[in-house]
Amino acid sequence: MSLLYSLACGGLLLLAFLLSTNALRVNRLANRWLGVFLACVGCVLLGRILPGTPVAAHYPNLPGWLELTRLAMAPAFYLSVVQFTAPNRSWQWRDGLHFLPWLLFLLAMLPMLLGWRPLGVALLPGGVAVVGRIVVFATPKVQAICYWLAAYVALRRHQRHLLQLTAQPEPIDLQWLKRVLWGLALLVGLWLNELFFHLSWVLALTPVGYFGAVFYLAYYALRQPEVFAFPAPVRAEIQELWQQESPELPDPVPDVAKQARLSPSQVAYWQQQLSQLLETEKVYLEADLSLPTLAQRAGLSTHELSYVLNEGFGVNFFQFINAYRVAEAQRLLASAQHRHLSMVGIAFEAGFNSKTTFNTTFKKVTGLTPSQFLQEVRAGSAPQPEPPGSAQLPPMGAVG
Repeated sequence: MSLLYSLACGGLLLLAFLLSTNALRVNRLANRWLGVFLACVGCVLLGRILPGTPVAAHYPNLPGWLELTRLAMAPAFYLSVVQFTAPNRSWQWRDGLHFLPWLLFLLAMLPMLLGWRPLGVALLPGGVAVVGRIVVFATPKVQAICYWLAAYVALRRHQRHLLQLTAQPEPIDLQWLKRVLWGLALLVGLWLNELFFHLSWVLALTPVGYFGAVFYLAYYALRQPEVFAFPAPVRAEIQELWQQESPELPDPVPDVAKQARLSPSQVAYWQQQLSQLLETEKVYLEADLSLPTLAQRAGLSTHELSYVLNEGFGVNFFQFINAYRVAEAQRLLASAQHRHLSMVGIAFEAGFNSKTTFNTTFKKVTGLTPSQFLQEVRAGSAPQPEPPGSAQLPPMGAVG
């Protein structure tokens, strides 16, 4: 079992080094925080390996130093999630407050860790020693739960926000990081079993769980794309746009920026211009089309385009573009000239690059799956598909 812990520890420290040094050249700040988190987990595992080794005998205070990293793990992971989900965010002084428990614990333990006093709280007065033990024992557990919940909320909010930004959210929806979060919940469960329940079969699986987590993290972390691959001014606009929907996000904007960007007559004008643009140029067929790209084509700012979609059409970007794509898919499915195409081929021809998004969106817009629609077409009972420009847009919240 110590071999599995050793391999997991080495893998985590290596992955932490790669992420912290920006070896991937994507999501720079987010990966640095993720690297800090993985380094802390690696140090905790190292603390499991050291007892009984010559290193532990030669450096008796080393386990205490390694134990300190427990209080930095949860904040580092949460800040990583915050950076992954924020289009335009840098270090802020209040981020350091997350590490205040770690700092206080370090200052309290420093004399002992430096060998000035024996390690532990036994030398403290009786009542203080009891409180100290409770605090030291409970703080990492409370941190793990609170920061896990905060990270989960941030990821859910990110996945909702993406519907304003792209019609194909899968590559950047951070679903892999959400699965990592559930994996961490499992590892916390294994940890709690070691502390309280001592179920033998769970204890036997604990090293395997840590070892498997390393491979999972490495596989997804080393394949991650840039979440917000836009120029800095565009990222700032996206940050401002999302801030208005979620005031709890960092970097709030002044109230004046939250006022209506366009008058009702301007909204009506741009509705007409957008409809004409999509009907004539069929930009919705471009699989990588995004809110900033369409805004540039239309001659609007990112924020203004989002305002027109929300206030004029009553939909977000995901709903707006994919309604056109669904109408195009209906036309292709009903066309005898395209019967040679598979369902995936129809999806790609209509502008989708994800079969899941195609099937889900098609069902929500039409009430039928693509296969059911095709069956009705062949039976002659399907309604005649409307041209893409006249696609019936679903109300806000109906799609996605």
